[in-house]
Amino acid sequence: MPLDTVYSLTGEVPPIEAVAEDADASVFQPGELVLGSIREVCLIRKISAAGAILHADIPIEEGGRLELELGTGEHLDGTIAWRRGSELGLRFDAPIDVLPILARNLVSQPGERRRMPRVEVFCPARLDLGSGPVLVTIRDIAQGGAKIEAPASLQPEDRVVLTPEGLRPLASIVRWSSGKIAGLAFDPELEWQELMPWFRARSVMPSADFAAAPAPPLPTGAPVQREAEKPGGVQLNLAARVREGTRRWNIDVASLTSRTVDFDCYSALRLGTLLWIVLPGLEGWPARIVSIDGYRFTCEFTQPLHPAVLERILASAKTGGN
Repeated sequence: MPLDTVYSLTGEVPPIEAVAEDADASVFQPGELVLGSIREVCLIRKISAAGAILHADIPIEEGGRLELELGTGEHLDGTIAWRRGSELGLRFDAPIDVLPILARNLVSQPGERRRMPRVEVFCPARLDLGSGPVLVTIRDIAQGGAKIEAPASLQPEDRVVLTPEGLRPLASIVRWSSGKIAGLAFDPELEWQELMPWFRARSVMPSADFAAAPAPPLPTGAPVQREAEKPGGVQLNLAARVREGTRRWNIDVASLTSRTVDFDCYSALRLGTLLWIVLPGLEGWPARIVSIDGYRFTCEFTQPLHPAVLERILASAKTGGN
């Protein structure tokens, strides 16, 4: 059975997640935790550049420090960010590069049974259905398939074609669907030799790759209507960028929380549209339009910003950094 540890290309400490009732922790990659003289075997549910989710029975509370030793030889020091029963969220002292760890994991497997673990990417993609193409977000991907978020529910056993940004079209079958989240199986499967270069390209993709064309000019005589700022939203005047498919343009962010962003834009956009918001110091982050008031758009992030990321963006806005 292949290991089900998720390697995340996001740069944040993995938050507490809902755990499937039938999740089998025995398929997670093993590691070891070192706390003083205590050495305890752990299982790694997810690992990102900034931290990891671990399963371990070790006497430590939030704020405690320990060392994680991976099976591939890395020693990572960190602090416990959160705890839920035997599940721990570890924040690394310094960011790591996840892809070399993923590569070493692959090399350590027998050549004839080498398999790519699931990788969390949050990547835009086109999904071709019988009714036409739609824009979707890939949440994670492996050799055998991908988990996606679509504008509407998909039907199991439907045949579709998924085209991730920067990757070739992939013939797929919908294996399961729950609301707007669906699991696709590739037919045929991808080779890990094809996925690794794509992961590397995405991990080093600079913000400039989302460089936007100037926003269309304000129509003559058209007033800009403003909605009241939401409770908890920090009022800003922050330059940012947005992308929808192949379209790219600049926006002015008016308000930002960990879950929502308000911005002014003069493009014709519809409710429910999935956009990619590029904020200072942050690569494109997926968000869906949930409210339109004149030329003021409110989007909800498909995954909330980590508090540390929000704080960094707000600090950049105060100092005028980009």
